Amino acid sequence: MPKKIITVKTLPLALHELDKWTGKLTWNSFSERLAKVLGEENISRHTLLSYPVLVEAFNERKQSLKDSSKDEKKDITLEFAKQQIAILEAKVERLEKQNEKLLEQFVRWQHNAYMMPNVDMKLLNRQLDKPLPEVDRR
Repeated sequence: MPKKIITVKTLPLALHELDKWTGKLTWNSFSERLAKVLGEENISRHTLLSYPVLVEAFNERKQSLKDSSKDEKKDITLEFAKQQIAILEAKVERLEKQNEKLLEQFVRWQHNAYMMPNVDMKLLNRQLDKPLPEVDRR
């Protein structure tokens, strides 16, 4: 069975690498940097392409880099601040889109549950609001 490289723990690291990316963005360069960050020998482009979240974030970041490809030489402190702002703006944009998709999914699920015959919405709400069971990982 092949090794799973992108997991719930490593996905935020991969997305952060995309958020802070500067310069030319290619799948090969991204996979090389991500391999270093994750401590892997290498990660193939095809492995990364199998994760739709990464593909979408990659394409959005590539487009935003194209849109803001102005070469300005300024004060280093100011340049660093601009870089941090760009990273945070990219992250905020990605998270807002993700949040919007999750809200749309929730509304769709809510509507579909309401339209199902013989579904008691009060009982369903009680079941869905139950806390998760505790997990003993010893």
